[in-house]
Amino acid sequence: MNSDLRSQFDSERVISCERCGLNTAIPLLEANQSACCSRCGHKLTSFKHNWVDKVLALGLSSLALLALSLFFNFLSFSTNGLHASISLTTEIETLVQQNHIALAGVVLFVCILLPTAVLLLLCLWMVSIKLGIGRHATKSQIDICFNFIVWCMPEVFMVGVLVSMVKITDMADVTFGPGFYFYAGFMVLYVLTLMYLDRFQLELLIAKKSSKSTSLEKQRKRIQWTWALLVTAVLLYIPANILPIMTTRFLGADTPSTIVGGVVTLWEHGSYLIASVIFIASILVPMFKMLAIGYLNFSVQSNSRAGIRHRYFLYRMTEIMGRWSMIDVFVVAVLAGLVQLGSTMSIFPGAAIIAFCAVVILTMLAAMSFDSRMLWESEQ
Repeated sequence: MNSDLRSQFDSERVISCERCGLNTAIPLLEANQSACCSRCGHKLTSFKHNWVDKVLALGLSSLALLALSLFFNFLSFSTNGLHASISLTTEIETLVQQNHIALAGVVLFVCILLPTAVLLLLCLWMVSIKLGIGRHATKSQIDICFNFIVWCMPEVFMVGVLVSMVKITDMADVTFGPGFYFYAGFMVLYVLTLMYLDRFQLELLIAKKSSKSTSLEKQRKRIQWTWALLVTAVLLYIPANILPIMTTRFLGADTPSTIVGGVVTLWEHGSYLIASVIFIASILVPMFKMLAIGYLNFSVQSNSRAGIRHRYFLYRMTEIMGRWSMIDVFVVAVLAGLVQLGSTMSIFPGAAIIAFCAVVILTMLAAMSFDSRMLWESEQ
């Protein structure tokens, strides 16, 4: 980074830990140094050498690979002389044609549109910094960008693609097209872009000063919102497990499959690893998240002071694991878009897919609405 940008870090800045609320003065950091919260251990910020250039280069490269992945063949499969292939765009078009518009929207939103918006915004900010025309973004705009990042799921989608391929390898020969490799490259570069991005350092360079209310009374009002999201998720979790999540049509005969039924089938066919992944991501993780969020919300509401650090660790686990429950949603979406050979062999999303997708989204929203800083009130 050039000297005029580097000089902006010469004075101490105070940052409030987003996890526990402790205010910490952050001094000038040298390259590859980090500052962590003394109370909860959360990394507050880190300064990486030439991070602006790296974020810009990686971001532009990610966008290029994502664009290429949309127009090339993504997956192909053949069985008994029949052949089918899809690109990412035809995958979404097929779901729309099957009237599964919500499922198509989820794939389009979290795998393509949101990552594109985030990368474009980051690249725009990096260019403004490089040209010396920074300090044009408000903290609320930066909040929106980082909230969007939570919902970007290219890595989860890629795992879902690999799982879906394992599910049909016994029925057909599957090959990956150029679009798959372009998207895989995009995913890697996207993750690297976020690794070099630091919110605090970004705010120092481009954020306008703004006042933001962080009163504990305002935070506590979010408890009711968390309960509402959690209860709705619990209610939807019942039909998500009872109704079929996918229907397979083979030689004119339809075979519906629930989430548990799919896990059992994979296990019986010897796909123990994939069965375990689906069982953990689609059954254990949603149950764990709902129980954990309910316990954390109740503990804050009852002003419990027991095991603060253990409760904080539990919250971090729910926050990290939540997005991976989308694997089963992406598996169904990929298979429904790829396997369409009429009565010979076709796969269709079941009634449970939307309910299950809603459970994942609602539990993620519940975890986001829960303010972990309330766990540390008794130590303030």
